[in-house]
Amino acid sequence: MAPQRQLGRSITGVRIVEAAVQLFSRQGFKGTTTREIAHLADVNEATLFRYFPRKTDLFWAAADSRLNRLRLSRELQSGLASDADPQAMVPMIVSFIVESMFQQPELMRLLYVAGFELAGAERILSEHLGPIFDAINSYFMRCASKGIIEDFDPAVATLGLAGAVGAHHTLRGLFTDDQDKKTTEYTRFLLRALQKRPLEDRQLA
Repeated sequence: MAPQRQLGRSITGVRIVEAAVQLFSRQGFKGTTTREIAHLADVNEATLFRYFPRKTDLFWAAADSRLNRLRLSRELQSGLASDADPQAMVPMIVSFIVESMFQQPELMRLLYVAGFELAGAERILSEHLGPIFDAINSYFMRCASKGIIEDFDPAVATLGLAGAVGAHHTLRGLFTDDQDKKTTEYTRFLLRALQKRPLEDRQLA
């Protein structure tokens, strides 16, 4: 059964959630205590438990506070729904993924923590991330069916791009001094992978 998520709506509740975001994203779920969160939020532990009876409730409130910021823009939604030209859409998709990861580092760390430390995380995270994945995946699928792009599993493009950007975000400090977001390079890479090739080239592949 998925953990119950409970968002604090008062100023105190918001302060507790923000403290939880900071500590869970830095120390993980098991490495963070409710006492530490209460101390950072400047409340006592009894007050914290009035808002969030269980530690898991507090974690999901923290995750929700960041996942709720993750939304496709109206322009991107409209373009995906109308099967706009990939030359226009792919840069928008790439920018959305890159900006989501680079501008919300706490979100990325909370996702890692949820995936590795909390049971039932997949179902809960899919509530937020599933609609975004489905919109992008369906767009690539329809484009492939119309012959606009190469015909292959669209999930490879969607998840492959997210994985590449995520790896870049996580590992760039270990292997390169380049701190750029690489939006242009990811766009070029994905467009070249998606573009239709001459029939003779596909037969040789």
